[in-house]
Amino acid sequence: MTIKTNARKISSTHLARGSVLAMAVAGTLGAAPAAAQRDTSFGLEEVVVTAQRRERGLQDSPIAVTAVTGDTLRAGNILSYADLARSAAGVSFSEGSPLDQELNIRGVVSVRIDSPTSDPSIGVFIDNVYIGRTGQLNTDFFDIERVEIIRGPQGVLLGKGVVGGALSIVTAAPEQEAGGAISVSAGNYGDFKSYGHLTGALSEDLSGRLSYQMQNRDGFAKDILNNRDLEDKRSDQFRAQLLYQPDGGDFMARLVVDYSQDESNGIHRLGENINPDLAGTKSFSRGRAVVAAARGGLSRRESLSTHPTFVGDTDPTPQFLERESWAVSLNIEKGLGENMTLASVTGYRSGESDSLYSQTGIDPRNPYNLADMTVPLVFDSVVAEFEDFEQFSQEFNLSWDNESSRWEGLVGLYYQHTPIEKNDRFRGYSQPAVFEPPIFAPTLSGESNWFNKGTTDTYAAFGQVGFAFTDAIKLTVGGRYTSDEKDGRVRGLAAATGDFFNPDDTVPLTPLSPTFAEGEGYTANYDESWSEFTPQAILEYNPSGDFMAYFNVAKAFKGGGFEDTPANAAAAQISFDPETVTSYELGAKIDFWDGRARVNAAAYYMDYVDLQVTQTNAECLCNITDNAADAEVRGVELEVQLALTRELRLFGAASWNDNEYQNFVDSLGVDNSGNRLQRTPEHQFNLGFDYTTDFMNRADALNIYMNYAYQGDFKWDPDNITEEPSYGLLDGRISYSPNETLTISAYGKNITNEQYRVFVINFFGDEVASLGAPRTYGLEVVARF
Repeated sequence: MTIKTNARKISSTHLARGSVLAMAVAGTLGAAPAAAQRDTSFGLEEVVVTAQRRERGLQDSPIAVTAVTGDTLRAGNILSYADLARSAAGVSFSEGSPLDQELNIRGVVSVRIDSPTSDPSIGVFIDNVYIGRTGQLNTDFFDIERVEIIRGPQGVLLGKGVVGGALSIVTAAPEQEAGGAISVSAGNYGDFKSYGHLTGALSEDLSGRLSYQMQNRDGFAKDILNNRDLEDKRSDQFRAQLLYQPDGGDFMARLVVDYSQDESNGIHRLGENINPDLAGTKSFSRGRAVVAAARGGLSRRESLSTHPTFVGDTDPTPQFLERESWAVSLNIEKGLGENMTLASVTGYRSGESDSLYSQTGIDPRNPYNLADMTVPLVFDSVVAEFEDFEQFSQEFNLSWDNESSRWEGLVGLYYQHTPIEKNDRFRGYSQPAVFEPPIFAPTLSGESNWFNKGTTDTYAAFGQVGFAFTDAIKLTVGGRYTSDEKDGRVRGLAAATGDFFNPDDTVPLTPLSPTFAEGEGYTANYDESWSEFTPQAILEYNPSGDFMAYFNVAKAFKGGGFEDTPANAAAAQISFDPETVTSYELGAKIDFWDGRARVNAAAYYMDYVDLQVTQTNAECLCNITDNAADAEVRGVELEVQLALTRELRLFGAASWNDNEYQNFVDSLGVDNSGNRLQRTPEHQFNLGFDYTTDFMNRADALNIYMNYAYQGDFKWDPDNITEEPSYGLLDGRISYSPNETLTISAYGKNITNEQYRVFVINFFGDEVASLGAPRTYGLEVVARF
């Protein structure tokens, strides 16, 4: 059997540069890259994907999967997980903190579930290796062959099972033919970025590849109290690879080493009073109002961030963010005869993340507030998070596929070991209340610390078998048995108590109060294990190359875990339960009009049991993870692509998602039954075009690409009080290629400068939020050799 590397997984119908993105299911962006040359065919072409651990065309895959090529990523400036989410209907992204980044597919998302023993609902895989921590989603996409967006539960084949869906990122592999590229871009906010790669043969059977990306950008927000940018960025990423593959042989080994680091002055938060239905003191918005009145205005992108002095320190610590990670992966494939392949996937990743940020963006000690003591309760809580992360994983799988037989199959084993150290420090500052009754003033100052070390060991066995009853009808059944073992040790410490303006006040702060006095705390050990069998069955009907339909029934499982910042030893030893989902999906994929038109559709229903939901509990000022009794999700996704002429291609996509919690009473006794799932819009759609034409006596030298992505309104929390209004984002790019080796582009993102929020919580009557990126634009020059 001939082994095919990732570099060769694009079929003979490889997407021409400038052609529209071939997609498997609707609800996603169908953008296409600008390019110097264009295929003469009018037809919509297709990418071969490996979402089912074997090569298969997107239009022949009986699951909801979308492939976005590396050229498309760069053409649309889709350079991060947030960009990818905002460019695909049915997918969204939010960022609660630098260590709490949340992907949402079809309404399934892990909100603020970031303890050392928690698992995300959406899995991310890089070169077949699972990435277990959302805080590791800091790197930008660079030198990527494609990203596969896999919708719905994946309980069988992806090494690590996931309940909501997955992103499978395939990096560009080394090639024998020498070549490379260098890109330099400059934009507003002082943005400078450079990207490049070099590949070629090291010997007859060995090839290598080096790639990098660097960026330096000023901040989107300003800390006017300390005269510092916020949300700035300084990042470096490097990747080195070796690919050993004897020509025409049955063996392949690919080694990939990654390094990335980024740093900034931290995130920007603001507290706003924009919802009259929220009950509370609304202290954050009141504090901002005082500052705005005193200085003649305060924009949504300005703050007065608190720089805390922690116990044991002599000087204040400014806001900051620092992240660093290393990763090594080794993929080996060995052909065993003509129709069988044995594969090994080994992965190791380690990293550190360290950050400090003001939760409200208003320091109660700011000079404007101190000059006007009539404002009731100005309060800020500063969060410092540190995480030391390691992960080792090993997968073995054996696959077979005989063209002369109607049988195919795959079996495998998986192991993952993940030790994590996570430290959380909360420092609060408040002014005394000047009205009756004094609600929080004596209690909301002090410092609480948690030092948490947790370990997860996952064992799994999986497999599936497919049988073709006829040339058009095929049934595939499979299953996975998963066992999760989680244990650890957490220490909670009330490091300091008392009000900032009244240091003699000894009433303590935070989740560790009023149980513990200053200098007191607890230490607790925790451990638990869970196991589950998750089956899957797929019936597909594929009578021709232009039409296929499928029905997919799947179950998936996500293990339980323990709280990140428990209030006491007893709470530290209480686990939240696993969640399970059973999904039913009916899909169809149709090509017509001589391959110039494509319609893909999918309808799904998902039944969740013990859905994990995290909320901020106002009684203890802590996050508590509940298991909602049930949740139901149903929806439809539709995508249409049209090659109207050789020059002009149109694309459009839409998704509808209806969902509700069932029998869900949260930790505060609030009945959320019947409410919509948090952070999930009912409607999303994308519309765009890709136009390539001759220019200055050169064929296909000019390309214009535009995409408009709309996201409907949604609720931020299970109580459905805090809402994000609908918004739309317009992106575009114009590229000119005077020759084969040079492309000059002008690009813009969020061209209409829409203000939208990527994170919101309800905190004592205010909406504490983080804003999405403003309008950005720039010029890029790419040279190929």
